[in-house]
Order: sequence, then C-alpha cells, then structure tokens
Amino acid sequence: MSCLACDVLAGRIQPPGGTIYEEECWVVDHSISPVALRGWLIVKPRRHVENFGELTEDEAVRFGSISRSAAAAVQKALRAERVYVCSFGEEWRHVHVHVVPRYPEMEPLSWQLLGEMWSGASKWSCSDKEAAAAAGAIREAWS
Repeated sequence: MSCLACDVLAGRIQPPGGTIYEEECWVVDHSISPVALRGWLIVKPRRHVENFGELTEDEAVRFGSISRSAAAAVQKALRAERVYVCSFGEEWRHVHVHVVPRYPEMEPLSWQLLGEMWSGASKWSCSDKEAAAAAGAIREAWS
C-alpha cells in the first residue's frame, strides 16, 4: 500500500511551495489538494512510523519544538487568529500532524468546517498558487 507522506518525502509528489522546514527527523510542508486552506501545514517524521508511541525519544523531543515553531510561523506570516495543532485521519498511516490556521473572518473551527475544507468544498479553499505563496511567507517567517 502506498503512503502519501512517504511519496512526498521521496519527491514523487510535490507540495505547493515545496518544503517549508526540514531537519534530521521532521519535515514540514503545505498540505496538498483538496485540503487547500491557505497555510494548512503537515508536520511528519522523515521515517515511516505509524503510531506516536513508536517515535524515538529524539523524534518525540524535537516534535514539540517543531510543532510550536510551525504554529508561530503561520500566525506571524498569515496573521491567523488561532492556529490549531492536531492529529487526525487515517487515510495514510504515516504519523503526521495538521497545523491549521483560523483567520479572523472565519467562523469558529468545527468538525463540520474541517469536513468542508477536507473535501475541498469550503469557501476557504485556495489554489495551489495561493498555497505556494503561503508556504513561501511561512518559510520566511520561520527564519
């Protein structure tokens, strides 16, 4: 069975705007379509691991710092009112965390709104070009 995260890490699939941040254990990039909310990031370990409990001590320690930095960069670059960091979905089993911004003009984040965004049926969806621009702004804010 193919793993979307592993395909992205191997370069077979390109996220909009390319890699935002990478280090020894973790990689951060913009989500790919149809999850196209501007600034929705995916944080994933470089190695294929299916459960958080299987992370090495080093991976687990670095995870907190990278997730915090990703949320801070999204907030700074895109002026998000709130930034949520959460893990959900089993479409692909590779451990990954979603960094999801909520902008001031958006209604409060709910499972219904997430479902709409996930399906690409949300008014908050953006194009790959807009996602790539957001990735560039986040990368710059991270520096």
